[in-house]
Amino acid sequence: MSLSTPTTMLPAEEARGRRHFGQFSLRRRVLFSQLPLTISTILVVVAVLVFDPSVAVESPYLAIGFGGVMVLTLLAGTVPWQRLPAVVYWIIPLLDFVAIAPLWTAARYVLDGMVLLTAFPVFWLAWSGLYPLLALSLGFLGTAAVSWWPYLAGTTPFSDALMESSLTRPVMVPFMMLSLGAAASILTRSMDKQRVELRASLEKSKSQNRLLQAVVDTSDVGILVVDGQGHDILMNQAQRRTHFIGLPPGRNDGAEHELLLFEADGLTPIPPDERPVTQALQGRDYRGRIIAIGTDGSQQHLSVSASPMYDDDGQFDGTVVVFQNVTDLMDAIQTRERFVAEVSHEFRTPLTSIIGYLDLAMEEDLDPTLRQFLTTSQRNAERLLGLVTSLLDSAADSSKVTVQTVDLSRLTRYSVESAEVRARHSGLTLASDLPDQLLAKADPVKMGQVVDNLLSNAIKYTPGGGSITVSLRCLPGVDEKGDWVELAVEDTGFGMTDQERAKLFTNFYRTEHVRKAAIPGTGLGLAISQSFVRAHGGEILVASEKGAGSTFTVRVPIAGPAC
Repeated sequence: MSLSTPTTMLPAEEARGRRHFGQFSLRRRVLFSQLPLTISTILVVVAVLVFDPSVAVESPYLAIGFGGVMVLTLLAGTVPWQRLPAVVYWIIPLLDFVAIAPLWTAARYVLDGMVLLTAFPVFWLAWSGLYPLLALSLGFLGTAAVSWWPYLAGTTPFSDALMESSLTRPVMVPFMMLSLGAAASILTRSMDKQRVELRASLEKSKSQNRLLQAVVDTSDVGILVVDGQGHDILMNQAQRRTHFIGLPPGRNDGAEHELLLFEADGLTPIPPDERPVTQALQGRDYRGRIIAIGTDGSQQHLSVSASPMYDDDGQFDGTVVVFQNVTDLMDAIQTRERFVAEVSHEFRTPLTSIIGYLDLAMEEDLDPTLRQFLTTSQRNAERLLGLVTSLLDSAADSSKVTVQTVDLSRLTRYSVESAEVRARHSGLTLASDLPDQLLAKADPVKMGQVVDNLLSNAIKYTPGGGSITVSLRCLPGVDEKGDWVELAVEDTGFGMTDQERAKLFTNFYRTEHVRKAAIPGTGLGLAISQSFVRAHGGEILVASEKGAGSTFTVRVPIAGPAC
């Protein structure tokens, strides 16, 4: 690792109190680089004194080499290298060669491999990362000088050298050290490159984290990220504000089960195991759940969505929960519904009176022209009354039903009989397949309106010459609730595309064909019918094909065995 360039400490290692070599000051790095040679030198001196003490007495070289290494170690730890040019600390490994030479001379007959001490300054020069070619060259020359020092200094008689060895014996040592130094230099450069890339990656990651944090904190949408163990990883400012609204009086903080959370009505408390975050931690994925948080004037309505996270093995690894404040939207919807209900109610009273007096007038002996005018007025007044009634129904609380024992077969038969005249005038064939009796617990008013709406639509949107079939049957043992009833209204009318069918139960929606044909209607009947059916715990299904008619199927539980 380079002595000159500090590395970036990873967060996990900072937490454990570890420091990279590059995190130390240059003086300490120089000292630490010198210590391996220092320790090895001490071991060599101890070994020589143990195996052949006479070497220390007969030759000064052991003391000279040992002293030189100690002096260089002292300099490595005391000189303020950071104040000097980076390359200046090379003086320590270069002088190490000078100190190793007398050690090698004194101990080479006692210990084998003494020349390997030169590996320490060679590696040091290669690791420094400064001037790689010059570092390798100096390491090669330093090793060569140490290897031939005994012969060149005359510490080994030349005649003995001819007998025991030749000057060519150490020739491979500097080349081997050169190879080791080259390998160390390549490894160092590779590590430096990786370190630079890692530092750039970390800086980019930090920049992206700062950007993400800024975006999350400035968002008006509350965001909560929780890990798989239920610990909060992230909570932005908007969610903190929302969290404080839900705290009981006198509390500064609290878990979700302690918050004041209610259903959309703002009154019904949500049980702890059904709360949004608790449900999300069970791996549930949901969208647009409406809840209320807080009480009195501070209560807010939130639309909550959750999306689970999974690790590479597909195991649950946490969840992201988003809280969007929809208080203003809920207030606007309630204001609109109150307005529609109040205006519609004010309209219905005078309209009922107008229709009543028109009925009385029609009973008199009238001029044909005047009777025609009154008939037209009566028809349009009834249409207007139907529109006002639909608006009232759409604004009413469809979730409240008043159930009682009702014969659904008779209720449906009455609706069919009432629609027969309209069907006949439109040139349609109206048929029914009804059981003699089918008792159920239901709201007769709302269920009667569902049947009337479906028959009215079938007659309205089926061209002359077509047919309409109404059927009613019992479905035994569908689920634990008991038996279900199924009402089907099938026509041979215009039919719908998949795109039109997807929007069919939206308030005021009417298909393009119906709008172009100027067929009267408000686009509220099916939306109202669906809300009534759902209030009974049932469902309404549609099967339709463009130009081939439609079938509307209503299924509701009977609240007890009836089949």
